[in-house]
Amino acid sequence: MSTAGVPSDIEERAATLRDQLNHHNHLYHVLDAPELPDPEYDKLFRELQRLEEQYPALQMPGSPTHRVGGGPLDKFSKVEHRQAMLSLDNAFSVEELTAFDKRVRERLKSTTATIEYVAEPKLDGLAVSLVYQDGIFVQGATRGDGQTGEDITPNLRTIKSLPLVLKGAPKGRIEARGEVFIDKQAFESLNKDQQNKQEKVFVNPRNAAAGSLRLLDSSITASRPLRITIYSTGLLELDEQTPETHWDMLQWFGDMGFPISTVSEKLDGVAACQAYYDTILQNRQSLDFEIDGVVFKVNRFDYQQQLGFVSRAPRWAVAYKFPAEEATTTLLSVDFQVGRTGALTPVARLEPVFVGGAMVSNATLHNMDEVARKGIMVGDTVVVRRAGDVIPEVVSAVESMRPESASHIGLPKSCPVCDSPVTVSDDVAVAKCSGGFVCTAQRREALKHFVSRRAMNIDGLGEKVIDQLLARDLVNRPSDFYKLNKEQLLELDLIAEKSADNLLAAIENSKKTTLDRFLYSLGIPEIGETTAKQLALHFGQLESLIAAPLDYFVPTGIEGIGKTRAQTIVKTIADEPQLPDGEALKQWLLDSLPRIKPAEVDSLLKMYPDAVALRTIEVNAIQSKGESRVEGVGQTMAGLIVQFFQTEENIAEIENLRKAGVEWTVAQTPVAAAGEGVLAGNVYVITGKFENMARDEIASRLASKGAKVTGSVSKKTTALICGEAAGSKLSKAESLGIEIIDEAALALLLGSDEL
Repeated sequence: MSTAGVPSDIEERAATLRDQLNHHNHLYHVLDAPELPDPEYDKLFRELQRLEEQYPALQMPGSPTHRVGGGPLDKFSKVEHRQAMLSLDNAFSVEELTAFDKRVRERLKSTTATIEYVAEPKLDGLAVSLVYQDGIFVQGATRGDGQTGEDITPNLRTIKSLPLVLKGAPKGRIEARGEVFIDKQAFESLNKDQQNKQEKVFVNPRNAAAGSLRLLDSSITASRPLRITIYSTGLLELDEQTPETHWDMLQWFGDMGFPISTVSEKLDGVAACQAYYDTILQNRQSLDFEIDGVVFKVNRFDYQQQLGFVSRAPRWAVAYKFPAEEATTTLLSVDFQVGRTGALTPVARLEPVFVGGAMVSNATLHNMDEVARKGIMVGDTVVVRRAGDVIPEVVSAVESMRPESASHIGLPKSCPVCDSPVTVSDDVAVAKCSGGFVCTAQRREALKHFVSRRAMNIDGLGEKVIDQLLARDLVNRPSDFYKLNKEQLLELDLIAEKSADNLLAAIENSKKTTLDRFLYSLGIPEIGETTAKQLALHFGQLESLIAAPLDYFVPTGIEGIGKTRAQTIVKTIADEPQLPDGEALKQWLLDSLPRIKPAEVDSLLKMYPDAVALRTIEVNAIQSKGESRVEGVGQTMAGLIVQFFQTEENIAEIENLRKAGVEWTVAQTPVAAAGEGVLAGNVYVITGKFENMARDEIASRLASKGAKVTGSVSKKTTALICGEAAGSKLSKAESLGIEIIDEAALALLLGSDEL
């Protein structure tokens, strides 16, 4: 015993926990580079809390349980909060939420009456304090350690949703507190922009928001898609009376121009709180922003004052956290899976861990570029993420916990399935087995794709049946399915008389299909359902598509290079007195041409392979002449389509399928040319179920009139075409003020009385 009444092992454990928590606090709050997901941090924090409660002698002023976040950065001036910005206690179960409610009622001596709460989604961003004097924004600061924050006023001024002057504000000082964040769609766009500029991408929206607010150059902050939501008040110094409840305070803030949550609710009692939590959890993935739980606050301010505070949190509020979507575990090894196009995908084999409501032992690493970017090694402690039905992925490595035995992840030189050489393009992310149909993995995945529900839709041909057919050498190509007989099927495990008859009937029924389904079933690289539909509608018949040359899809030029960039490229090359040769030429182009991409350099050198040829470039030759004639088909995808139909084996297999009796209906409604049609320029989204027309047919009819059909609602959407049982798209359209078209109005739009 070194501290009075505390066993030495307990004291050592508490010291270790303090060190770990301080380390991760610094990473999260100061450096914006967290290594641990919140649930893992919470485990450590709660363990230290329990030890300090059990052994009061362990409590000390510097303990993480007595402070919030990390200290301010030296690069910003410091701001002393006149009212502390505290954190919240957490609940992780209905029992803990009920216990919180019980404590509240007991302290208020109201053990039988229900308490009125305000429920708010717990945004995953950066907490800030906003000070207004006589209605004018004068100072903004981060939470920092709860007592002292960082002055980030210039950066906060750049947030478009933050009011600089309040509407109808009284004289005096108003302090509002809220969360700065980036919504999901804006985050994806931001990262794409970072990639295009060959700059570091952000790990998650919270890091992006926090990093943007801590930039010294506020002009860069202004370019970031930051948003803010106000959720509470700090110190108010006003002559007039202010609202007496938290809910009324939020509405007052909203009236003055502050953005407040549109999904917050006022609730009576803990049962209503649990119901709200369940609803938000169920709809979490459909929200535009990231949240990690729900905050419940006692509504009445006089009750809040009676309840008071503990050292770091108010007694009148609790954060009810969602089940962990991230957890840490050990990366045991990495295997490589081979897909139907031959692409090799690294798959992490993990020490099993419970995350996102399921036990996870495998997770995707996407590709070798991602492995390198994340700096992941075998043996690392890694952060694993699983959200809803999304495939688990390895997010990052906890480098501070890396063992000396950790080893690098290398791309295999030969296919792990068929031993054929692995080919690697200039982009390391694209590694493929060169075996083609010789590779059983590619063959298996191609056959599974061909019979899948959205392709040829042959019910009964599951993975196990296909594996048996492959093992017996009964099926090697899609056309072989149509050669199967009953005797062969009865030899398979789990196939009896009736199931054999059903399977043969399903194979026979699949012979009559549509052109878009047939195109999708062929497994043309990068061609999904939507593109297959566009191709079918545009060309009408397969022969026209097969005969289309590359320059039909995208007019001559290099995709993405407009007139201004083409002029710059020509001038830069002309101004260079001596161009290098060979590989040095490619590197010179990458280094010398502004904003040039490797793929664009490859296209340039394909057209002009040496220094002499490059001198002859004209602007018109490399300038992209416009968009593809087929919606969504750019130059790269067009190249894959043309290559597929120029391969003799593929044409031969199409002929085999025709001879087997496979036929398809020819599309009768070709897509209007770009800019043509009565609905040209309009963008529609389709959702819900319709009584008289399938959604695919609606999309086809709209496309025939020049409209564009997309999958998500945005400010660019002309209207949402809405059937029965519509989901989140309807809510988003209503929030954006997008026109809603029902089935009757759709008939008028299409100029038909068929519906």
